[in-house]
Amino acid sequence: MSFVLVYLFASVPIGYIVSNWLNKTDILKTGSKSSGAANVIANVGPLWGVLVGVIDLVCKGYLCTLFLHQLNLSELYLYFCVIALIIGHNWSAFLIFKGGRGVLTSIGVFCALGLYIEVLILFALLVVIGRLLIYKDSGFWTLIAIIFLPFLMIGFDRELNVFLIVTSILFLVILKRILSNSPSTVLSRFPYTLINRIIWDRDILNKEKWLEQQI
Repeated sequence: MSFVLVYLFASVPIGYIVSNWLNKTDILKTGSKSSGAANVIANVGPLWGVLVGVIDLVCKGYLCTLFLHQLNLSELYLYFCVIALIIGHNWSAFLIFKGGRGVLTSIGVFCALGLYIEVLILFALLVVIGRLLIYKDSGFWTLIAIIFLPFLMIGFDRELNVFLIVTSILFLVILKRILSNSPSTVLSRFPYTLINRIIWDRDILNKEKWLEQQI
């Protein structure tokens, strides 16, 4: 039953709770409609968005994965428990299976699995150089990071069980990009919406219009 408890723990929607508590904003109907830190920063404020991000990364991802390691679980059971972390965050039981994108929680898991070098390389090359100096779009650079991370792991000769956990998490992050919190709309302008979600992590090309929208 551990993976069920892990799923419920990760399902606690910190961004949604903070947004409703602070300014009565339904974060699932605002901006990108994600309960993650980026949407909270855009619609509630940077301070509270950073707080949400820290909780998602450190508590949900990093500390929970470290705790699971201390339980001496079998590799298979550990796999399902860690995957349950991302599933819970992305498809929360408390938000009718809506949630965040899972990026920060995934980074927390990766660090707990010992992938500090890979995370630092991707951060330096893609976030600092790419997003800040070349093309300022986090959705695009997140996709590039997802593509390159498995190759970095192969280069650093990571263990097979860790590689399987990470690639499964990356698959779930991509799946969340495709389904978003509105899975039915992906077919509304197919393949335009599908392509935008995969590459840019949004339904339309224009980022400003996407973040300003409300329903």
